[in-house]
Amino acid sequence: MSEAPLKKGHRIALDCMGGDLGPSEAVAAAALALKEGIIGPDDTLVLVGHEDNLRLLAFEHRSLNSNRIQFKNATSIVGPDDAAMTVLKSKRDSSMVIALEMLKSGEVDMVVSTGNTKALVAAGTIKVRPMEGAERPALAAIMPRREGHFIMLDVGANPEATPAQLVHNAVLGAIYAQSSLGIANPRVGLLTVGTEEGKGGPRINRTHALLKAMGDRINYIGPVEGFDVFGDACDVVVTDGFTGNVILKTLEGLVYMLRDLVGSKVKRNPMYLAGGIAMFPLLRDLKGKLKPERYGGAPLLGLTGLVMKAHGSSNRQGIASAIRLGLEALGHGAGSRMLSALAEANKVISETPEEA
Repeated sequence: MSEAPLKKGHRIALDCMGGDLGPSEAVAAAALALKEGIIGPDDTLVLVGHEDNLRLLAFEHRSLNSNRIQFKNATSIVGPDDAAMTVLKSKRDSSMVIALEMLKSGEVDMVVSTGNTKALVAAGTIKVRPMEGAERPALAAIMPRREGHFIMLDVGANPEATPAQLVHNAVLGAIYAQSSLGIANPRVGLLTVGTEEGKGGPRINRTHALLKAMGDRINYIGPVEGFDVFGDACDVVVTDGFTGNVILKTLEGLVYMLRDLVGSKVKRNPMYLAGGIAMFPLLRDLKGKLKPERYGGAPLLGLTGLVMKAHGSSNRQGIASAIRLGLEALGHGAGSRMLSALAEANKVISETPEEA
């Protein structure tokens, strides 16, 4: 993630073609971002996709009749099942690749996409390039807990992370927690099946040893278990992209299930309805805290430019949230701290013997 440019506004490229809900929802998200002031008066949002179609959709939203909205034509679409190498070789004219090329060239400061995660990670890694010292980028999600929020990474970019890559996730996540959550010295936990030494298998045990060897470079509290994640055990949960993605989607499914379950019970029983009316302020606050759309985007930490990944199923609120989180990340200027932290981590990794 690069330093925030010293200029008034930012330019954001929105890949409008990759989401499950189609370009109409992406255009509606752009309108919502303008309406809610997410896109500031000096910012520019570039809608990338089939230009004629996007202009027709934009005509339906009065707020998009603004000099803060521009269009970039792309003639093909990255599908949800497209292989990463297919996209890089055969779909260079896709909205995703064109948006990333705009970031690479400096034409925009950030890319937001709801597209194919594998393709976005691969194309982002090749086009935008990793930071010096980083091997693979990691998706860092802001997630709710009992009090406040925490960072979990990786939630889908790198399913089979090595110990070194997990250590990179830890230092990048700690800096992201400092800037995005305002936590001065975030507590970092390594997700595993038990807090006792030696319970996590060779990869987890090696990662644990490396994180301990980091000393006061990171506030590592040790292994954490699944039931610790949504409590107050730590501020950054480090895991591989496979496990993190399963946890993220399980949480979202649980939230939707509880919402539908409560709604159906209230409708069927007058007593529940009366109680629900009395508890409406509490239920409204809980809904606001837990709804997945509130933190609908995760940055690909470890790249030289900012790429925000929103869920493929994101609605307009989720996409607008991803734009908001990205603009906040640009304002944090954490790039130099991440580079320094990666360099220190790699020094520790190279100096720590395997048996440590």
